Amino acid sequence: MTRVTTAMVKTLQKTVTASNRRLLLAIAIGLIACWLVIPRADAHAAYESSTPAFAEQLSRSPDRITIRFTQELFRREGANTMKLARITSSDLLDEYEIGEVEISNDDRRVMSASVPVELPPGGYGVLWTNLSAEDGDEDSGWLTFYVQWEPRPWQIEQDRHIAQELLIPYPGDEPDQQETADAPTPATPAVARAADDPTPALGVGPLIWLALGVVASLTVVGALGFHLGRRGRGA
Repeated sequence: MTRVTTAMVKTLQKTVTASNRRLLLAIAIGLIACWLVIPRADAHAAYESSTPAFAEQLSRSPDRITIRFTQELFRREGANTMKLARITSSDLLDEYEIGEVEISNDDRRVMSASVPVELPPGGYGVLWTNLSAEDGDEDSGWLTFYVQWEPRPWQIEQDRHIAQELLIPYPGDEPDQQETADAPTPATPAVARAADDPTPALGVGPLIWLALGVVASLTVVGALGFHLGRRGRGA
């Protein structure tokens, strides 16, 4: 058995010539390229929800601001922040002091800060930054809300723009819940991600790229095996 194994090893060594080494290198580079072009899903801790909700109109000043993201946050000084400001015009901000930002121990996708002052009527923006514990990516964005205030046209336009950047619907653009409830049930129900599912959904695009990468890998490995087999028989 040992002699047979030794003979097989020697035969394989003979077949791996300089040409085969170049082929192996090309295949390795191709596999690495396939891996690099596969897009990453949820490449940062994106905004998911908040209290107050985005563009919500409140009847009283909030005691605390809480934001939930799509990924867990990494605790690093200065990486996860909130700044609260009253937006008095499209380019003028009056900043308010808020409490220290805290990341929840029960759910590290959630960070919050207390609001120790009574906010006067008006529109407010929260500028947030975060650092993902899952992929190390940084992210930032705005959350807006209103205290005893009807948003002006320029504020609505501003909120729509921010909602587009956050990839969320503007509250007024959401379909009416009653109309949705009265609509007939489709033959094929839509699949929704569970609210408590901690695993980010990949989506169709990345899965297609992953499948193509697997097929490409199997193809080049099969071609290599066929090539080595022919060289072995020729030897």
